[in-house]
Amino acid sequence: MAVPSREPPMTTEPRPGRRPQRAAHRFLARALLTVAGVIGGAFCFFVCMGTFAGYPQYHTDVLSIIAMVLIALTGGVAWIIDEGRIDAGG
Repeated sequence: MAVPSREPPMTTEPRPGRRPQRAAHRFLARALLTVAGVIGGAFCFFVCMGTFAGYPQYHTDVLSIIAMVLIALTGGVAWIIDEGRIDAGG
């Protein structure tokens, strides 16, 4: 005699009550990432422009190099993601 499974049957349809919550969560996560990216980008820009320069006790020369590397890495990641979308046909 087979024991019935307690797991719900596998379907491709999403649960009706969960879809708006997922969309709202995804929107909130993207909005927070955008805000964090803008703040981080502005900080890197100001560091590279020398806004915080002139404080050798805080090693601002190293901070400027780190900011330039972060800007370059961000551009590289964006390029790789974009190339992946082009290769996928999107």
